[in-house]
Amino acid sequence: MPSNLVMPFRSVFVALALMLESFCQLTANEVVEVLKSHCLECHDSTEKSGGIDLSVLLKGVEDPQESADRHAEASAEANHSSNLIQDLWARVEKVVSRGEMPPDGEDQLDEKKRETIRLYFRNRYVLRNGNPHVGQTLLRRLTRYELQNTLEDVLGVSLKRPYVFSPESKGMVRSTIELVYPEDVPGESGFDNDAQQLAISNLPFQEYVQTVDYALRMFAQNDFARKVVFGQTRLPNDLSIEQATRIIDLFVRRAWRVGGSKEDRNRLMSRYHRLAGEKTIEEAMLAVMKFALLSPRFMYRFESVKESSVPYRVSPVELAVRLSYFLWSSPPDEELFTLARNGKLSQPEVLTQQIARMLNSPKRISLSENFAGQWLGFDQLKTNPVYYQGESWTRGVYDELLFSFDELLKSNRSILEIVDSDWVYLRNARLAGGRSKKIQLDNVYIDIFSDRRIRKGLKVERFYDPPALYQLEGTQFGGLITSTGIMRITSAPKRTNPIRRGVWILEKIIGESMQPPENIPPLAESEKRLNQNKDENAPEVSPTEILRLHTSQDSCRVCHRHIDPLGLGLENMDPLGVWRTEYPGKIKIKSEGTLPNGRSFRSPSELKKELLNYYKDRIAENMVRQMMAYALGRKIQPFDRISLDRVLVAISADDYRIGTVIEQIVLSPQFQCRQDD
Repeated sequence: MPSNLVMPFRSVFVALALMLESFCQLTANEVVEVLKSHCLECHDSTEKSGGIDLSVLLKGVEDPQESADRHAEASAEANHSSNLIQDLWARVEKVVSRGEMPPDGEDQLDEKKRETIRLYFRNRYVLRNGNPHVGQTLLRRLTRYELQNTLEDVLGVSLKRPYVFSPESKGMVRSTIELVYPEDVPGESGFDNDAQQLAISNLPFQEYVQTVDYALRMFAQNDFARKVVFGQTRLPNDLSIEQATRIIDLFVRRAWRVGGSKEDRNRLMSRYHRLAGEKTIEEAMLAVMKFALLSPRFMYRFESVKESSVPYRVSPVELAVRLSYFLWSSPPDEELFTLARNGKLSQPEVLTQQIARMLNSPKRISLSENFAGQWLGFDQLKTNPVYYQGESWTRGVYDELLFSFDELLKSNRSILEIVDSDWVYLRNARLAGGRSKKIQLDNVYIDIFSDRRIRKGLKVERFYDPPALYQLEGTQFGGLITSTGIMRITSAPKRTNPIRRGVWILEKIIGESMQPPENIPPLAESEKRLNQNKDENAPEVSPTEILRLHTSQDSCRVCHRHIDPLGLGLENMDPLGVWRTEYPGKIKIKSEGTLPNGRSFRSPSELKKELLNYYKDRIAENMVRQMMAYALGRKIQPFDRISLDRVLVAISADDYRIGTVIEQIVLSPQFQCRQDD
């Protein structure tokens, strides 16, 4: 640049910086005024309407520099407080943008004031120094599910138990690893692969060693696995150093995924040389393999770090690892590794081709089993004995949900079909009704459940008729939200629970975070009060009457106007998902209600249609949020909004197809980049 232009450009930049600083300060002052004039009357430290105190937001707004300095030297406790304030601001921005706050009857915000809140939130929490970013990238540890899959792939052995539901365990028979290694606890993201939660949870090292020992015993007994890893079924006693080095290098590359340093490999070879002089060649090799599997490089997904506060792309091999654990919950296969090592995987067209190839693999079951099972909660059907209703019923009900979500993937269907569809998986023809017929949708990918029909039990081979796909002509079913499994996990053992069902739809499908208010008596108390006051000859009390009394308080009504219609709209389904028209006592069931927008419905099918009319955008956003959180291994933050919005724009232009959701998440900066500060 010519020297005579440098000073003018610098002056322009300085002027722009001063203008931006002035604008931010102006916005901050306006935000304080909005909070004080429209919010604090009900949400200060004294009133705390709905349990929300917004006065804590004022100090950081009034003195942003002081707040920034405080956060820069913050302790863990202060960081926790900062996260709470960010979450509170996110709630404020959301309800203000939607026009839900201030509530009806209160002085409303004009569009300028709403924009002030939105701008402040965007500048403070979405952008960083005026730019999009991806947030600090945390180190990720393998979950139990990923550990078992990874050991299977690396060692070439099968470690899972046959697909069996046992009357003895009242659930799915667990593998040896699942019996030894403890289950992971879900984090704030809602998933057990949450990096932050895994970081604060101690690695169960003794159980980890037992797991590796068991896997190596299975490997040592399997000639096929030995052939894959050693290149031969038996290692000769005169194995050359070159052969041993080649075996160890290949194993380490597979086990550690991104490989180790030259020093790491030298240490392994030194250990091998020492052990080979004390043990047999095979014992020495197995000992080195165990050492590699107990290394942090196996259990943790290491990535190169540049100590940069600006986002930068991960290496192609690191991208391959991210992709494989997202779609398969297991390490990359050889094709993915090869494309990564020659640099081709970073090309968008190659990356999208690999996504399609990976979705055409049986390993995609992890998206239904691990992602959808945790998100929608139906993984409880295979682990919680409370939901066990006999082997055939429990297996069939679990598979209905598993097959249904996989159908979205297999046929690249719209994610909105989780709510409603004209097809359904049912475990027997009787449930489908006389007018329904078996069908097959236009598959994009292979059927991964064809082997479900025959499975081996603990002692004998048994036959199992898995759920079949039916085209619906009636209106009772369709979509996952009216499936038997969901109806069961949202009910008490012997009766439906409209509140639980309504909260499930709001949280799992619509994406609203529901916080139970304090000092609210249980639903059973309201029922008891009604029964005490009714005449002996009066009919049984209906759930609608119970809820009306239970939510008579003003503080309850705010949330229950959203919850109750959704739960009551599913009352035609009993606790086991069976269609009914009457309660015990011949009381006619009315699956009807009115949504907050004033639209009414009179059946579960009408409810689902209204859900897609009123909540469509929120349902789509929530689905993307859930899958992105699972892919990234962390809670979605305000700074993810730009990438999130881009995904939503792309899928809305492609009929909300789930394949486009996956593709756009993988192509996003959030997935392909990291940031160290």
